[in-house]
Amino acid sequence: MTVNVSILVERAKAFSKKYGVPITKNQFEGTLDDPVPELPYMVWLSSHETGRGADGFNNLKAQDVDFELYTQQDNQERVDLAKAFETEVLPDVEYDVLVAPIPDEECFQTAYEVRGLLTKTKGVNRA
Repeated sequence: MTVNVSILVERAKAFSKKYGVPITKNQFEGTLDDPVPELPYMVWLSSHETGRGADGFNNLKAQDVDFELYTQQDNQERVDLAKAFETEVLPDVEYDVLVAPIPDEECFQTAYEVRGLLTKTKGVNRA
């Protein structure tokens, strides 16, 4: 099975439900009636797409996707959630991971960058 962005997002949603870590696309939009959830939470975004192909036709789409885990501290809880995310969502794709404090938000971000996931866009029924 070829892994694409849709498959990773579905895995991330299952992870979210299993571990009680809310997830949304791009950002949580906090309002008085529906505030931003308490930490930890996750966001995902499709950061880049490129058309690829051969013989004068773009028949592939290469997509990048980022997942960002926000936690209160860089502690064992963050390490455990990150390890579970890597095991359950990203076991069969290459990724880069970055951990950084966000002083203005008083939290830590664990960012996963997955690059170049291919999806066939034309000629799907051709051999």
